Formats: sequence, structure tokens, C-alpha cells
Amino acid sequence: MLTHSFLVLSIVLAIPGALVWGFRADLRPVIHRMMLASIPFALTERLFYPEYWKPEFLFDLVNVIGFGIEDLLFVMGLAAFSSTAWAVVSRQTLAAGEERASLRNALALLAACFLVVGLVAIAGIPMIYGAPVIMTVFGGGICIVRRDLWWPSLGGAVVTTLVYTSACLLLMLLIPRVFELDWNSDKFLNIFVLGIPLEELLYASTSGFIATAFYPFVTGARFVALEQPEN
Repeated sequence: MLTHSFLVLSIVLAIPGALVWGFRADLRPVIHRMMLASIPFALTERLFYPEYWKPEFLFDLVNVIGFGIEDLLFVMGLAAFSSTAWAVVSRQTLAAGEERASLRNALALLAACFLVVGLVAIAGIPMIYGAPVIMTVFGGGICIVRRDLWWPSLGGAVVTTLVYTSACLLLMLLIPRVFELDWNSDKFLNIFVLGIPLEELLYASTSGFIATAFYPFVTGARFVALEQPEN
């Protein structure tokens, strides 16, 4: 398994979300729905592979169906903790809103996102740069409409980046020189932070930004202080 860097990274990234799920029952509905909403993004692997990176995939599925089991684990794990990161560190929860068309809102937002992804791909822009720009634009648009989400989204971006950085550092311990072996960083910015390609951290931060805003936006929920249990 240690030759499959993407699988290892996906498993490591699943741990934070699993811990949130285990200790914060109030956030489990958010995790379940965000994991479900993230699944379509697993299908975009071909927009990154092999131009940006070239990890081994289980059963070589990326060359059979265009994405792998690792992609599903990665997007769901990232969605689980990035959507709840701010609530955890700020000791808040998400209070249900009055929005009754959350599924319609989510599908409309996802459809718009994939339309822009398609346009970026057609334009020939490397998706490792296109994705952070798209997530920033959509996240910023949400925060313009819902100004109460600015600070949570920015906080979510910071916490997600810290968690993702920790996961990458652990990956480097488990698989030495992994970012030299499986990433084509020399073809891109070739800038590293703590040995991690800058593109990875940009992707992480913008993922945290949009993920924090997405659920409350489509459901009308709001961040509120977590009630302390009575003694």
C-alpha cells in the first residue's frame, strides 16, 4: 500500500472527518450530505492525471474508467472535515435554517460549478490552478450573498490548510520523496512549503473556503454557539 501514495493520503485524510463524526453528533448530518455532494468531483481525476501527478491507482482504474477508488475516498474525506473544521475549532454548530429547497439549491450550484470546470478544461488551463480559482470565485460569491459566512469560510480555509499540511507531512514520513516521485511539480510552480508543493496547499485552502460556505448556503443554516451540557 505504501507504493500507492494517493491511497495513503486519502486514508490519512479520512481520519479527521471520522473523528469529527465520532465526537460531534450534531455535525453528522453535515458530514453525510457533504460527502454525498462531493462524489461527482471524484470523476474529475482525468483533469489532473497524468499532467499534474502520476500516482499508482488500485487496479489501474484511472486508465480504465477515468478515476479510482482513491478519488472517492479523497473527496469524501476532504469534504467531511473541511465542511466542519470551522464549527469544531470555534465551538459552534449549524442551526437549521428555513430553506426548503436545499437539494435544488445544491444541484444548481454543483451544475454551475461543473459548467465552469468544463469551460476551464476547454480553455486548456491546468485544473490544479483552475480548481482553486473556481472554488474561490464560487465561495466568494456565496459570502457576498451571505455575509455572515465570510469569517467562518476564511477560518475554515485556514484550519483545512493546517490539517491538510499535517496529512502531507505524515505522507512524506511514510513515503520519503513522495512529492518528487509522484508529482510533476517541476512542470508547474515548483515551489515547496515544508516540502509540500504550493499547489497542494492552494487546493486545500480553497477547498476549506468553499466547503465551509456550501452547506449553510444551500440549506439556510447558520453558525451558532454550541450549547454547553448542563451539569
